[in-house]
Amino acid sequence: MEVQPPYKPLVHDLAARIYADLVVRAVTVSEASARIATPPEALAKLSFQLAEAFQAVEDALNAANLPKNVGFKVGADDIAQWTKKA
Repeated sequence: MEVQPPYKPLVHDLAARIYADLVVRAVTVSEASARIATPPEALAKLSFQLAEAFQAVEDALNAANLPKNVGFKVGADDIAQWTKKA
């Protein structure tokens, strides 16, 4: 059986907010009853799919802003050379 990694806390929180919004939109309340048009399990699945998609796009956009030369190291000798007078 394939083990799925746990969801990131950000994905879980966003999915919970999306789920709450979807449930509010799917419930019809009358004087005598309340009816939900879509099964709650389907709304929960959709909430996580939307949250995952949103997080993936956000991660991709943020990746463009991350440093590209991660292995570059500045030592004390480098800084000393910058401050020397010619």
